[in-house]
Amino acid sequence: MLGRNKFPITLNLKADAGRQVFLNLMKKTDVLIENMRPGALDKLGLSHDCLLETNPGLVIGNISGYGRTGPYSSLPGFGTLAEGYSGFTYLNAQPGGPPTNAPLALADYIAGIHLAFAVMIALKSQKRNVSGGQSIDVSLYEPLFSLLGPDFLTSFLTGETPQARGNELSYVMPRNNYRTRDEKWVTMSCSSEKPFARLMEMIGRPDMNADPRYNTNSARIQDENRKVVNTVIAKWVGERELDEVLDQCSKLGITIGPIASMKDIAADTHYQERRSFIDLDDPATGVPLKMPNQAFRFQATPGKVRFAGLPLGAANEVILSDLLGYTPDQIRDMTQNKVI
Repeated sequence: MLGRNKFPITLNLKADAGRQVFLNLMKKTDVLIENMRPGALDKLGLSHDCLLETNPGLVIGNISGYGRTGPYSSLPGFGTLAEGYSGFTYLNAQPGGPPTNAPLALADYIAGIHLAFAVMIALKSQKRNVSGGQSIDVSLYEPLFSLLGPDFLTSFLTGETPQARGNELSYVMPRNNYRTRDEKWVTMSCSSEKPFARLMEMIGRPDMNADPRYNTNSARIQDENRKVVNTVIAKWVGERELDEVLDQCSKLGITIGPIASMKDIAADTHYQERRSFIDLDDPATGVPLKMPNQAFRFQATPGKVRFAGLPLGAANEVILSDLLGYTPDQIRDMTQNKVI
């Protein structure tokens, strides 16, 4: 997945010849992304200042656990630690339950997206190989922390520590997951007043629309009122099968949707029609693969996943010869000397 459309090379940066190859590559590069611990490239004689001297137009994007400054900058960074440090894991739990790690490399992915956006901004003022190069410092924890800004601000303004609410949010209600009669799950977000009123009419509780404890979102988010609303909705959903729940809610414009498993997704017609996933062969083994497509669509310049990730070093010869001009003998010598 992560190596799609990439040409992977291996390079021993501890060898003089390897560092020279790297510097030659940097002369032809617009962007370098590196995720070594701060100071690691400096020890190899490849500091950011050195790289920018080699190519004044080079944009260097660095991701590290805690950023390049501050008392924790030298600590090793892992996404799981960053998620805990950001405040995310504390809030990712059922009420009264233990903090729960994300089921994916959340901090890594979010930091990567932030860095990609920052690189695009930097390239606006860059002139290839001439000027505008700079270093970008992104930590693993700060992009995720920034998404929790409302909780941090609430804590600052009230002096109280926001607590985990499971599938809910502190400031909207209802927003939760409910189990259907056929053991499927739906997720609902219906805090706006008109959809909520239609929801109460539909499930046979119009009295709640006249009750000041429930007829506004600000009233519903109070803990005792929240419990009542959740119980009423859960009872109605639990007495019906998934298709009936979705159909009735859809007719009234109530925002609800199924919670899909990977198996559900593979069979889903919407996913299929939009080509949300694609079929490729593993270039190393020929094994058929199915994986997510690119998540954005360009109208004028559509891209595509050309090939799945290649083995490390698979593009050594192509990059060294076609891009950098090394001869077959030079490449063979570097292989023998474990430079590549």
